[in-house]
Amino acid sequence: MPIRMPDLMRKRIIQITLEDLRSFGIRGLLLDVDNTLASHGKPEPLEGVEDWITFMREAGIKMAIISNNDSARVSPFAKRLGLPFVSKAMKPLPSGVKRGIHLLGLPPDTIAVVGDQVYTDVMGAHLAGTKAVLVEPVDEYETWSFRLRRRLERGVIRRYRRMHGEDA
Repeated sequence: MPIRMPDLMRKRIIQITLEDLRSFGIRGLLLDVDNTLASHGKPEPLEGVEDWITFMREAGIKMAIISNNDSARVSPFAKRLGLPFVSKAMKPLPSGVKRGIHLLGLPPDTIAVVGDQVYTDVMGAHLAGTKAVLVEPVDEYETWSFRLRRRLERGVIRRYRRMHGEDA
């Protein structure tokens, strides 16, 4: 699997099912915050996220938050969800993802990073030896650098969809 190619794609995080996770042997998730669990910069999770977290936890899925944001953004969010966290992860560098792997205490090949960006979340996941789940960004908060990355991501997403028989 190429380093930029997600192992799985879903529109929203709450559409990731236990069956999805089991099909990849996933027992742990490292979850991005902005544009994945919440709208960019918002203190509350998206609708359905808290119930999804509870369901996954009760099903035995270990979870932690991993974000490139600082602790001031991530800590209150993680506390609300009852999850440990890694802030300033510096994805796509693998060091932050590896700190998340350590928090979960599981082998890397049983963990997936879930996030909205190919060039941070997906690449960081693969560089650290985990699986990668790409979700569509929730909102349009986009600086010029985000717009550039989103444009570059389009080809990866089209290729994924062709490989999996989905409409491009």
